[in-house]
Amino acid sequence: MNALSDAIAALARAGALREVDRAFARLLRRMGASADVQLAGALAMRAVALGHSGFALNDARALLDELGVGADADVALPDAGAWADALRASPLVGADPDASAPLVFQHGLVALRRYARYEKGLADALRARSGDAGSGIVSTGDPAENAALARLFALRPGTLDRQALAAWLVLRQRLALVTGGPGTGKTTTVARMLALLAARSDGLRIALAAPTGRAAARLAEAVADALARDVAEGRLGADIAARVPRQAQTLHRLLGWQRSGAFRHDASLPLPFDVVVVDEASMVDLPLMAKLVDAVAPAARLVLLGDPDQLPAVEAGDVLGALCAAAGDGESLPPALARAASEALQATVPETGFEPGQDHAAPLAGHRVHLVRGYRQANAAGIAALARSVQHGDADEVLERLRAGGDGVHWLDTGASGFGANVLERRLETGVLPQYRALAQAEDPQAALRLATGVRVLTALRHGPGGAHAWNAWFAQRLGGGDPWFRGRLVMVAANSYRHGLFNGDTGVCWPDADGSPVVWFEQDGRLRPWSPGQLPQHDTAFATTVHKAQGSEFDAVWLLLPRADSRVLSRELLYTGLTRARSALHIAGSADAIEAALARHAGRVSGLGWRLE
Repeated sequence: MNALSDAIAALARAGALREVDRAFARLLRRMGASADVQLAGALAMRAVALGHSGFALNDARALLDELGVGADADVALPDAGAWADALRASPLVGADPDASAPLVFQHGLVALRRYARYEKGLADALRARSGDAGSGIVSTGDPAENAALARLFALRPGTLDRQALAAWLVLRQRLALVTGGPGTGKTTTVARMLALLAARSDGLRIALAAPTGRAAARLAEAVADALARDVAEGRLGADIAARVPRQAQTLHRLLGWQRSGAFRHDASLPLPFDVVVVDEASMVDLPLMAKLVDAVAPAARLVLLGDPDQLPAVEAGDVLGALCAAAGDGESLPPALARAASEALQATVPETGFEPGQDHAAPLAGHRVHLVRGYRQANAAGIAALARSVQHGDADEVLERLRAGGDGVHWLDTGASGFGANVLERRLETGVLPQYRALAQAEDPQAALRLATGVRVLTALRHGPGGAHAWNAWFAQRLGGGDPWFRGRLVMVAANSYRHGLFNGDTGVCWPDADGSPVVWFEQDGRLRPWSPGQLPQHDTAFATTVHKAQGSEFDAVWLLLPRADSRVLSRELLYTGLTRARSALHIAGSADAIEAALARHAGRVSGLGWRLE
């Protein structure tokens, strides 16, 4: 056995490689691959499970570090130069995704062919859709439409309204990224943009979608609320508002998921919509985004909403992050676009202008607007300020804000002297258990589901002493005793089930039916539907959920519980995502060391999408 085969065996002994990774290496060996190609294949497969598109050959040690294999471990990686030469010489390693080889080695990135093809296809489709809007001369548009836009956004002389700018850009482009933190008005902006588009045509076909059922429901609710508010305040006619849909669906349902695992809609059978709006785009992984963009008709508009500072998708890729990097910061426009937007709105509202940026060759320049003004947490300024400090990664400032507390922020320092294991339990018994007990006292299951948005416990880990499973068992014992299906139990679906119409992240509540039998009620399409426990797809108790599972949701109060020991899942993005789920009150239980470790670590993803977009 040579040294490279020894490396695979050593990684397996260290628990860094799964059986499927080793099986792929064995398959490559049967196909005639040398040991170095086998090792590259095993690591490429393992990288995908960690959310990467592949791994950088020159920095393979970083992948091992992420897997918990330290430099002192008995794992000898080959010299990077010799390894690269061996990969280039192998017929099982292609130089581009169009080759038939199972592995692709390009720009120093080793990837499975499937994921390299996803990246290439997505990059090609986005470049075709974006055109040259960043540098070309853009029409200022119809004066009446510009006046309607100014009225909808209540523009005043001398103001720079980024929401209005985002809507103006969407009206003129087939690709738009509208980004911003929680409560910055992304869905309000899109609701008004859709109303302006609907005013052009009575038959405009609009689709609203999101990665999860809960996120889709929130998108629909936010659009409906924004339109109702604009109609009530006289900024929008009820007839035009009625043309905008109030329903949203998951991306899997939109694309037409089939039992084979394929989607009904693709480039050969595009989606029958003129505008496709996708919320929570940070949660969309590489394969799903590639299939979505492929299925949007060439002439249709694609609008992606999201917060690039949130956790990336659980599966492979950080697509929104790559797109934002390719579009620039979104806070200034290429000069041609800035002039056109300013001229359009100044004709209606004097002195309205937009700051031009520099002319540059960024592939998606001019296709992103980043919203910065926060609305949601206006009554919890401390949470918004803490979120900004976390975004900047300033540990001293974050800890100072936590120590000061107030304005909705509460810190339980689990690293303080005298902190006992039962202190956190006592806090949860007084601060959370009464609200969860109230679920069982609600008038009906629909009222219980409304109450359930009042508080949620979020964890960094799923398993282990401080994980969601352990805390759910703790809550269930106190709320239901030994009864597994007690009244008021929160249940979250853990896997998509199209047969049931239930999707990953959907939350229901256990409540007896008319005969007294326990059933779990979910709100679907605006009405409650009961399912017996035996009918449910894969599911978990949901009094405590991971931060990842909470994406796309928000609660009045959030209790964010960080692990006592450092963990690779702790990151700046996890901390930011968890705390921004809170509307008005945030309770963080964690030590200063854990918080500093999280701020120092990025949930970065290795990807080739950025340079493919170039």
